[in-house]
Amino acid sequence: MKKTNYFFLSAVIVLFAFTYTGCKKSSSTDTATGGNPTPMGDVGNTFMGSITGMTNFSAIIKSNTNGVSTIGCTGTITDPAMKTVVGLLNSNSLMNINPSTGVFTVDLKVKFTDTGIVEYFSKDGSGSTLSSFSEVVGAKYTCKNAEGQTYTREVTAKSTIDDYPYNSMYIKTTTIKELSTFRGIDRIEYRTNHKFGLVNITVYLQDGSSYSFPIYSTKLNQ
Repeated sequence: MKKTNYFFLSAVIVLFAFTYTGCKKSSSTDTATGGNPTPMGDVGNTFMGSITGMTNFSAIIKSNTNGVSTIGCTGTITDPAMKTVVGLLNSNSLMNINPSTGVFTVDLKVKFTDTGIVEYFSKDGSGSTLSSFSEVVGAKYTCKNAEGQTYTREVTAKSTIDDYPYNSMYIKTTTIKELSTFRGIDRIEYRTNHKFGLVNITVYLQDGSSYSFPIYSTKLNQ
C-alpha cells in the first residue's frame, strides 16, 4: 500500500469522525432499536484495537441507561501532525483534545441489541442504525455530519458462509459502505457480525490505498 503522511492521518482521523456524524434510514423502519439488550452493552465491557500514532488507548463501557451504553474512550495522540489535524475536528465533534499534549477523551453512546447496533453520535442525541443484522443488500441510510453535509451508508454485501478471518476463526459479516465527505478519503466500510458486533473498519483513500482497523470486544453481542 502507498503510505503518504497526509492520507495516513486521514485514515486514523476517521475513527474520530464517528463523533461527527448522524444517519437516518432512507427507507423502511429502524429494526435495530427494537431488539433486546446484549452483554456487549454491559458496564465494564472493554473494546480493543490497534491504532498507530496513539498510546494509552482505552474504550470501556462506564454506564448503561435504558439499554444505551456510554463508552468512555481515552488515549494520547503522539504524532504531531495527527494532533493538529484531529484538533481541527474538535469544534464539530463530541471529542475533547488537548492540542499540546495530545490527550483526548470522548463518550460514545451505543445500543447493542440482538437485532443490530444503534449509534447516538449526532449532536442532537438522536439514534441511528449502524447495522441491522437482518438488513438486506441494497438498504441505504442518508447521513448528515455536523456541518450539514450529506452522504450515504449502504449495505453492500452479506456473507452466506464463514469467509471473513477474525481472531483465529472465520465468521459471516455484513458490509456497510459509507461515502466520505472528508478530503483525501474516498469511502469507509464497516464489517459487522451478529455475535461479535462491529469487527472492522476499513478506510479507502483517494490515492488508492486502504487501511484496516480490527475491533475486538471482551463480551459478545449474543
